[in-house]
This record gives sequence, C-alpha cells and structure tokens, in this order.
Amino acid sequence: MVDSNALGDFSLHGKAALVIGAEQVLGQVAAQALAEAGADIVAASQEPGTGEQLTELSRAISGTGRKVMIQVQSAATRADLRASLDMTVRELGSLDIVVNACDYRRFGSANLGEDSNFDRMIDNTLRSAWIACQEAGRIMIRRGGGSIVNIVSVLAERGLPNASLYCASQAAILSLTRSLALEWAEQRVRVNALEFGWLESQPQADSPARRFQDELLKYLPGRQLIKAEDLAGALLYLVSPGAEFMTGQAIAVDGGLLARP
Repeated sequence: MVDSNALGDFSLHGKAALVIGAEQVLGQVAAQALAEAGADIVAASQEPGTGEQLTELSRAISGTGRKVMIQVQSAATRADLRASLDMTVRELGSLDIVVNACDYRRFGSANLGEDSNFDRMIDNTLRSAWIACQEAGRIMIRRGGGSIVNIVSVLAERGLPNASLYCASQAAILSLTRSLALEWAEQRVRVNALEFGWLESQPQADSPARRFQDELLKYLPGRQLIKAEDLAGALLYLVSPGAEFMTGQAIAVDGGLLARP
C-alpha cells in the first residue's frame, strides 16, 4: 500500500508554471496536465498569430479551477521570453516550472538543403530552448530552485533519412538539457527532457502520410503509435516534488521504440 502522505509528493498545488509552445498539441497537453495537478499556468506561444488557439486552451484549463493566463509571443525572441517569464512571476507570484514544448518539424533531402533551412530550424528549436532555459534559470537560481523540462523527439537519439537537421537540433537540445542540469544542480534547478515517440495522427486514407504511418508501426513492439496525452504522466512526475533527485535525465514515452537495436 502506498503511504497516502507520499501522494502529496506528486501534487503541484500552489506551483506556478510557464508552458512555451502552448498552441502546439504537446504544449496543450502539458498545460492541461499541469493545471489538473494543481498548478497555475501561463500559456505562451511558439509563434505570433496564435491567440485563437491559446484562448481555446485557456477556456479548457479554466474548468480545472486553476488560474490561467495567455501570452502570444515568439519563442525565438529573447525579449518575448523574458516578458513571459516576468509575467509569470508577477501574476502568479512565482516561477516553479517551465516546460519548453516548442515543436518545429521540417523534412527534406540533406543535399538539397539551403542555409536558410538551417537557420530556421535552429531558431525554432535549439535557440528557443537555449533562451528559455537561460532566462528561466536566472530567475530560478535567484528564487532558490525550480524545474525545467524540454520536450524533444526520440530522434534526438536516432537518425532518420531526410530529417538530418531536425535530428541534429533535437540531439542538441538533449545535450543542452544534460549540461545545464550539471551546471545548476547546486542551485536546485532541475533540468530534464521528455522524449516523445511517433505521434498518432489522422492522415487521409492512401495518402503518403498514411503510408508512412503504417510503415512506422512495423518498428514499434506494440504496433501502436502514441497519443500526445500519453506524455502527461511522465511530465507530471518530472516536475513534481517526488522527482527531487531527478535531473539531467531523459524519459522516453515511445512505445518501446528506443529499446530496438
């Protein structure tokens, strides 16, 4: 039997969380899960022009009874990130949790890629994660600690044809996560990664996306793609008081994909 007092280690009641990339499906799941566990939320976008998506998310979270605010921003712009972090502290009274759920996927042949493709990929992945971690870390160190989670693809640890830039950017974020965890451990700022596997979608029948999805199933031990909401439990663990000694780690929710040779 689990000690009922131990369950409090997984409550986020009274915590203040900033979710970046909240207009994306992974960000939406993250924000809703944190709110349901008791955290107050600032939901910030990855890209401008996403106010409608954030407003819909805010309505969904309001049903949990938690405080929720939205911030339309560019995650690759330091001034925007700083404003979102300052807003979280000012309006929610603290900054306990930051989830970087930015997701930017672009695929194509490496020998046809241009430098502009590289720049866009880095700006929307590694640069965004770096700014978010750096700015959040500064605040958390001053306040005595906190938890940062970077959500990345399992392609951080696997190669994929026609996805070289995406794979490289995800691997860079994973390495950044581990390095910052070591650097900030004494300041009680925990930095972890949550890796997602192949996400289920609803492509049209007999479309290239459907055929690709069917091919992916052959590589999964359970022959089943994951849903975005399947990441919620692992995320809540990583940011909870119950994971006090978890830092520099990556939890993969991937249906066993990384277990394959």
